Amino acid sequence: MKGQSDKTKVVVRHLPPTISQATLMEQIDSTFTGRYNWMSLRPGKNSQKHRSYARAYIDFKSPEDVIEFAEFFNGHLFVNEKGTQFKAIVEYAPSQRVPKLSKKDGREGTIYKDPEYLEFLEIIAKPAENLPSAEIQLERREAERAGAAKEAPIVTPLMDFVRQKRAAKTGSRRILSNSKISRKASASGSPSSSSSKRGSEKKRISKTMVFISLCINFCEHTR
Repeated sequence: MKGQSDKTKVVVRHLPPTISQATLMEQIDSTFTGRYNWMSLRPGKNSQKHRSYARAYIDFKSPEDVIEFAEFFNGHLFVNEKGTQFKAIVEYAPSQRVPKLSKKDGREGTIYKDPEYLEFLEIIAKPAENLPSAEIQLERREAERAGAAKEAPIVTPLMDFVRQKRAAKTGSRRILSNSKISRKASASGSPSSSSSKRGSEKKRISKTMVFISLCINFCEHTR
């Protein structure tokens, strides 16, 4: 913990609520430029219901700079845009801690030398090529489809095998149907079948004639 004579961080209170950090630094730098390490402004509020003052935290490089700053700015009058006066109060900050400055990254700025980034810049710098209109795209697609239709279809070994199987099945079916038709034709048009039919008809006629003659003889005898 720092002693009273070793403290370097102060707080300036009762500043105008709407004062900007640039305005405050302009007044401080007129006398204490280069004599402080860090400064942070906390703006206040200036509304009808509530008003709070702004305050600034400053870390000086030496305790002697703190004493000289307090002698100069303690009781200093700040005037806002409306002409209202605010009397500043300089005190030691309750906490003497100061945020550590982040270390500079060694890779910072190297992107401007990166080959991929430079290539990207060249690409986006080129004028953009507009896409063809919808009509032109449609004509191109129709032309591609027409060209694809003219090309001979590709027959794979599997497709050839399936076609051969189908051809063999249809051929066997035709042979069976032709054999059935030939059998029917031979059965209906053969001479042996026609002669046998004629012989059977003659036998029927002769039997009928014999029956008729017998009937006649019987009738004569009965008389």
